[in-house]
Amino acid sequence: MTAPTALLSLPDPARPVLPGLLRKVRLLAARRLLGFDAAALPAAQRPGLRALQALLPTLLRSAPERTLAALGAPDVLPSLLAFDVGVVPPGSCIAAAVPHLLAALGTAPEDLFWPGPVARLQDPEGTGRGFDPPARALVLGPRGLRVETEDGQFDWPEGEPTSLPLRAGRLSLWDSNPLAMLEEHPDKDGNALDLAGRAASEWTEALDAALDVIHGALPAWAAELPLILRRVVPVGWFPEMHLSASYREAPGVVYLSLHPSTLTLAEALVHECQHGKLNLLSWLDPILHNGRTTWTPSPVRPDLRPLMGVLLAVHAFVPVAALHQALAAAEHPLAEGPEYARRRAQLLASNARGLAILDELAEPSAVGTRLLAGLKAVQEACAQDAPAVPGVDLDRLPDG
Repeated sequence: MTAPTALLSLPDPARPVLPGLLRKVRLLAARRLLGFDAAALPAAQRPGLRALQALLPTLLRSAPERTLAALGAPDVLPSLLAFDVGVVPPGSCIAAAVPHLLAALGTAPEDLFWPGPVARLQDPEGTGRGFDPPARALVLGPRGLRVETEDGQFDWPEGEPTSLPLRAGRLSLWDSNPLAMLEEHPDKDGNALDLAGRAASEWTEALDAALDVIHGALPAWAAELPLILRRVVPVGWFPEMHLSASYREAPGVVYLSLHPSTLTLAEALVHECQHGKLNLLSWLDPILHNGRTTWTPSPVRPDLRPLMGVLLAVHAFVPVAALHQALAAAEHPLAEGPEYARRRAQLLASNARGLAILDELAEPSAVGTRLLAGLKAVQEACAQDAPAVPGVDLDRLPDG
């Protein structure tokens, strides 16, 4: 039985949802920037912010796609969405986002002056430059972005690559996410960038192999990767486990450790991109009215979780089950052997437990009801195709 399309889980190419979510969240970020009180910034930066606030509506009208893309850049959007977390002061978030926003915009109808210090600039295509000492100021105008340093001015193109292209997204060699070291998982300690002494080419080859698997098994799902996978940040290598993470405030940015198993990397990419989709929706809809107030044991974590955490897990793992189903149906080499069958059975059982918890306790919004119905339909289709695996402990979490 082929898994059906489902809202944010297995997309219907004829009814794309993700572009609209991205657009609305970027508009939300624009609203935050426009509504920020410049008085909260150092006095020298207040005129620059006010000038940007006056310019932004004009740019949104005259060049909406370019402007929204700049607001959605991986070095801009996380800082603009991090206001509510409380870890980084909102003024610091603005000061961190604006230089990268100017770099992403590229030009402006008239000169806009932003005073330093600016320690680093990054554009969305993965070119960056550090300044030591920090740059004195930036000027964005009709000729592009100019940087004033201690020894004069130069134009933006004098940067250096700070990421490498992947089949989807880029492997990032520098991370600006202000929340990267904020950690909620009891078995992890933040997400510091770490190539683990491996060559960057080893990372790109492994990730491209995993992306090839996803494209072959779930082509409609993979077609959305350019929207939801902007950067992969490397976070080490661990021989006996695999780590991955993402942040609600940083849609499109995924943190992954390297792993010798192509299947494990493919599962992790699907998992974290699914988190990104649900996180986008969560900025616009409650999804579960009691998602943050009702707590329960989790089918995939050792600690108690709010219902929204359970939904995040199920929403991430149900498409992984669809990946398993597609690989098995295609008789892919990765789907051979008892270990694959064991993992597939344990994952389906974990998904069933999570859906049962949500069915019993969740109070979904209208969109949340559609989301849950889609997850149940996909889970049912995947479970029908899966063979029974005698002797497997279905109460144990799958490895990885």
